[in-house]
Amino acid sequence: MKNKIYTTFSEGFHPGQFIRLNDNDSLNLYIGKDDNGCFSFEFLGHFTPTRLVGSEVISVSQTKHKQLISIRFSLENQDLLEYFCTFCEDLVNSTLDITDDNIAYKLLSQRYLSWKRLFRPNQGRLNENEVMGLIGELLYLKDNMFVQHGPDSAIEAWTGPEYTHKDFSLDNEWHEVKTISTGKGAIKIASLEQLDSDIDGTLAVYELEKMSSSFNGIKLNEIVNSILQLLNIHQREIFLNKLSGFGYDFSPEYNNYVFSLSSFEEYVVNDSFPRLKREYIPISISCVRYDLNKAELEPFKMSTE
Repeated sequence: MKNKIYTTFSEGFHPGQFIRLNDNDSLNLYIGKDDNGCFSFEFLGHFTPTRLVGSEVISVSQTKHKQLISIRFSLENQDLLEYFCTFCEDLVNSTLDITDDNIAYKLLSQRYLSWKRLFRPNQGRLNENEVMGLIGELLYLKDNMFVQHGPDSAIEAWTGPEYTHKDFSLDNEWHEVKTISTGKGAIKIASLEQLDSDIDGTLAVYELEKMSSSFNGIKLNEIVNSILQLLNIHQREIFLNKLSGFGYDFSPEYNNYVFSLSSFEEYVVNDSFPRLKREYIPISISCVRYDLNKAELEPFKMSTE
């Protein structure tokens, strides 16, 4: 999902060329290219600058222009342009109602620091299975939890990166999300607690088929970006923190993991559901992992109507 800043950048800029954004007439906000040809976001105003450290992905420069001070964020890795544009959009939205330059500068600095941890240079710390697992949770967050509960409650309910026993829990409901490869009928349950509860819950299962990197399919970075563009500033802050808890960053390496959605099913986890429960396991057994046969779960499948 590409925003209007991406569209503007796509129109072409010469090095050193900037245009003013008109979202807030009280602030001098610009986008363009710096002298090195890097896509950039710039704020000019009367403010007292503080020390901000850039990174290998986004450099930060602060200079004086006659009576004005400039802070400029420049993208050093052009493969991340789409996500940089979402970052720029967030900077704009955070200052929409601001008329004071010093307040605007502080807000822009805070937003940069929040995003900085996701713009690391080609970390790619998640392996393929972890990428698939995170894709499943994010698809469920966006397509199910947002629809049923709205972004605020849905993001608050998302506990996956906090390493609690259930991926989503709120009020008297819980949801566990599993992602498996196409053709693999086994659903791996990593602990007793994942499906153990006195309250009926939901087991959501995504089946993904791995495709070539040139296939127009599901990519982790694109899902993250599409969710970010649905959120307000406060929601984005919480979401970014939880993503960071997963060890996620906007690594271009993740774009090599491309998937097609083969199936999605939800199952009611109730007293009849085939699961192991702590009350039936000897206390001397501290850890249990087991597999569920997906084909045998048909009686518990939830209606799609």
